Amino acid sequence: MDEPLKIKRIYLSELQSFYEKEKNNSILPISFKRVQSYIHNPRANQDLPVLYIAYLNDEMISYRSVFQDSFESNEGERISIVWISGSWTHPEFRKKGYSRIILDELSRDYQQHIFISNYGNLSFSLYSKRQDLINFRFLNGHRFYYRFSLAEILSARNKFFAKTKFILSSMDVLGNIFIDCKKLFHKNKNALSVESATFNDELNEFITKHQYNSLFKRNTKEFQWVFDFPWVEQADNDNEIDRRYHFTTSAKRFVKKAVTIRKNNQIHGFLLYSIKNQSMNIHYIFYETDIEKEEFAKYIYSMIQKEKISTLVLTDQKLIDSMKKKKGYIFSKNWTKGYFVGKKLLEKYPEIKSKEIFMGDGDTIFT
Repeated sequence: MDEPLKIKRIYLSELQSFYEKEKNNSILPISFKRVQSYIHNPRANQDLPVLYIAYLNDEMISYRSVFQDSFESNEGERISIVWISGSWTHPEFRKKGYSRIILDELSRDYQQHIFISNYGNLSFSLYSKRQDLINFRFLNGHRFYYRFSLAEILSARNKFFAKTKFILSSMDVLGNIFIDCKKLFHKNKNALSVESATFNDELNEFITKHQYNSLFKRNTKEFQWVFDFPWVEQADNDNEIDRRYHFTTSAKRFVKKAVTIRKNNQIHGFLLYSIKNQSMNIHYIFYETDIEKEEFAKYIYSMIQKEKISTLVLTDQKLIDSMKKKKGYIFSKNWTKGYFVGKKLLEKYPEIKSKEIFMGDGDTIFT
């Protein structure tokens, strides 16, 4: 006779020792890099769990990890919340409600102080049916395609294309040779005023000024933490942990960079972006005028050429318009990212709907 399902909660104070105990098991519910990031999180909440694990007959069958965060209410109160960040269920136990049971426990513990993004179609269906969650926001942006990558895109979506991956790869090579040849006759003007950022008080003051309507209001201390404790490392081959932990811990190329624009010895712009393999995401961008916006557009375009970027995703509409004018892309389309929030949290703090959310908010900047 099966024992009843057991839910184990892991708090920050237990996380390091838990990982050391579990690190050699065939299934890892959290990576070492996440452990270090969670422990050093400036917005961590020591009183609430960061990992939920479901056991059946002492076998780990499902887990959910969460990423702790907070925002400031209109009254200046600091409100602890959590992002759902990593949900897995053993293939033999899927579609039996175990993931939902963990989410029920999590929702009660956090009193519905929950945010969710980066979900797949199946998760969207699960979250949409819940009475304690509301699909309240869509972050709209644009995706630009600068190089051919049919083998990577199509083979991941369809078994037929997976079988013809070699042919698609050959087409990609030929197409990209043509693109590279065209660039030989095009001289891109670099943005000379763009330089690497230093996370100091001066930059913090500039960022604070441009986040007056931001929900999460990041500061330089937190950005430094993001750079110091990444979840993904750059590696030529898959990390051994990747076979036991079901979320990305390594990529052939993974770079995060923050740059500023300085004029008259003052900061006039800030940009934070990441490059993962051939994809570039703009997580945060703040600028004084359209002059700095154009400087950033030149800089981004120069990086696309230099790093041979295939896709670019950004959400700043003025910057999107500038990148469209620069041409150089093969194709572009609208891009959307949805968000769920706990119903009680939204009812208590309705300003959540009107505050600005950036692409880098939540766990996106780490992955």
